[in-house]
Amino acid sequence: MNTIKFDKLDETLYSYEHPTGVKVYMVSKPGFAKFSASFSTHFGSIDNTFVPIGESEMITVPDGVAHFLEHKVFEQEDGGNVFEMFGRLGASANAYTSFNMTNYYFWATDNYEENLKTLINFVQAPYFTKENVAKEQGIIGQEIGMYDDDPNWRCYFNMLQGLYSEHPVRLDIAGTVDSISKITDETLYKCYNTFYHPSNMYICVVGDFEPEKIAAVIDKALKPLEKEKEIPRSYPEEPQGAVTHKVLQKLPVSMPIFSIGFKDSKPAGKSAPRRAAVNVALQMLFGASSQCANELYDEKITNGYIGCDYTAEEPEYAFVEISGESENPEEAGKRILETAKKAEFTDEELEAAKNALYGASMLVFEDSERYMQNLSKSVTSGQDMFAMFDAYMNVTREDIEKICNEIFSDENYCISIVKNS
Repeated sequence: MNTIKFDKLDETLYSYEHPTGVKVYMVSKPGFAKFSASFSTHFGSIDNTFVPIGESEMITVPDGVAHFLEHKVFEQEDGGNVFEMFGRLGASANAYTSFNMTNYYFWATDNYEENLKTLINFVQAPYFTKENVAKEQGIIGQEIGMYDDDPNWRCYFNMLQGLYSEHPVRLDIAGTVDSISKITDETLYKCYNTFYHPSNMYICVVGDFEPEKIAAVIDKALKPLEKEKEIPRSYPEEPQGAVTHKVLQKLPVSMPIFSIGFKDSKPAGKSAPRRAAVNVALQMLFGASSQCANELYDEKITNGYIGCDYTAEEPEYAFVEISGESENPEEAGKRILETAKKAEFTDEELEAAKNALYGASMLVFEDSERYMQNLSKSVTSGQDMFAMFDAYMNVTREDIEKICNEIFSDENYCISIVKNS
């Protein structure tokens, strides 16, 4: 077992690779009342074209299959209810699918070992039939309909479709009613056997425990399989610049909402310094105490809150999103674009932004579930969450100016607006 100490953070990470290929990461936190664990796979909504294990040719599966598979993994052959199983052990469990991963997890204050066994066992026991797939198509079809009527969800994905013409990040994670109708039990088993192979999976555990004892539980619960090579995947080549600079949809909202996207032509991928620099830039330019946010609020252009995020989970795509509510979203977009392109800031604002992000990131260590989720997301994406702390403090003015010039341009800009009329 490998042990890495992060002295500045007073954190210790234990890790090892199981003979099956599962990568295990553990953080022991004496005094924590809550124990949290996840079992994740590097398989998300963008992974539709790949070479299945045991085959030699690329195949393409329907959009939404990763999310569909997440739902079906919870179904047990004996009819048992996984959530009830966790409930009887005093745990809460859930799962989610993102662009690049599917994550199953639980948190509990007791029965750590039994809950961990339950997590590993049910994820390793798929049960798909023509009948239960057909039933799930109806359930997920209703879920897709709900998302189609959700203004914030539609505003976000309209923005992505305004930025990207080819890459599947532009597509709804759940797929469409038409695409999921093409999913079969054979499709699910092929995807499961490929992406849910231990060599493509990760276990993260955070809580008050002895690492050797938890490792023994994990080793005993994992099914004995031979380690496999990395899964070949294919993504379409994406042109530079946004597809369009404005997308408008009419839906019932109390106030118009907007989602501004900037397409990053040099995705950060696993680069902590670039991700840190973008986050610091966003904090300075559009954070709660920024000049832009305050001016837009004082002039009643926005309602005061501007959300900012940078997504860079794979080397093939990355984008900035800036969102909010406004009675005049076009003017809000214009002002935000101008602010982003100028990228004017003082050394004091730079240091304040770095310190704010560093401090906010430290909060992750205070809760085992939040810690587990961040650790799981980072390792499944091939990133290093601990490297971000040094990266934040090392960001320079030159880093910010370079990145702002690369990302914040008219060419990379798209605003998505949802309003009543």
